Amino acid sequence: MPNSIHIVRDRRARRRRAKSGLRSMRPWFVGLLLMVVMIVFASMTAGAVVMLGVYSEIVVDLPSAESLELAFQTSSNQFFQTTKIFDRTGQYVLYEVIDPRAGDRQWLDLEQIPVRFQTATISIEDKTFYQNAGYDLFGMLRAFSANLSRPICVLRPEDCPGLIQGGSTITQQLVKNVIIAPGMYADTSYSRKLREVLIAREATTRYNKSQILEWYLNTNFYGHLAYGIDAASRVYFGKPAVQLSLSESALLASIPQSPA
Repeated sequence: MPNSIHIVRDRRARRRRAKSGLRSMRPWFVGLLLMVVMIVFASMTAGAVVMLGVYSEIVVDLPSAESLELAFQTSSNQFFQTTKIFDRTGQYVLYEVIDPRAGDRQWLDLEQIPVRFQTATISIEDKTFYQNAGYDLFGMLRAFSANLSRPICVLRPEDCPGLIQGGSTITQQLVKNVIIAPGMYADTSYSRKLREVLIAREATTRYNKSQILEWYLNTNFYGHLAYGIDAASRVYFGKPAVQLSLSESALLASIPQSPA
C-alpha cells in the first residue's frame, strides 16, 4: 500500500513539474513567435514599397499601346526603316544596316497569309495566344524557373540575355519590335520585361487578336534582313507567302527562335 501511495505521489509531482516547465516556456515561445511575425510583416511591407516604387518609375513614361496603331498607319515603305545598332547607352548609333530588299516588301492582310503558317507560328511562339491577356504568366514562371538553375541569371539577368527572353507572347514580341525604343533592345532586365507586359496587356484590350497577329507576321524578323512573312518567303524560297506549302510554313515559323 505504501508503495502505491509513493507511486501516485511521484506521478503527481512529475505532472506538476511538467506543467511548471510549460508555463515557464510560454512567454519565451510567444515572444519568439511575435518576433518572427514582425520580421515577416516588415519584409513584406518593404518588398511592397520597393515594388510600388519600381512600378511607379516604369509607368511614368510608359508608351501607350496606341503607339502600335500609329506606327502602322504609315505606308509600308515608311514603316520598314533601316536597322540601327546603338551603343550600350542607347544614345549613339554605332552601325546602320541598310536593307537592300526594302523595296521588295509587301504588307499582307491576315486573310492573305496562309492559315497553315499562322497555325504553325502560334504553335511554336505562343500556344495560348487566343486565350491569354497579352502575357502568359505560366510561361514567364517556367522561364524564371529555368533561370533558377543559374542563380546569376536571377540576380543579374543582363548576363543571361537568352534566358530572360523566355515566356514572351506574340503580343509582347510585337510590342518589343515596334514600341520599345531601339536603345532598350539590349536591356534584358526585369523592368523592361515588365514594360512589355504592361503594354501588351493594354494592346490586348484595345485590339483584337487578328489585328495583333497581322501586325506581328508583317514585322517579325526572320533572319537574312527579312522582316515580315512575305519578305521571308521570297528570301528563302523565292516566292510570295501566299504560295507557301505546309513544310515551308513550318520551317519559316521556326526561324524566329534562332534567326541568322
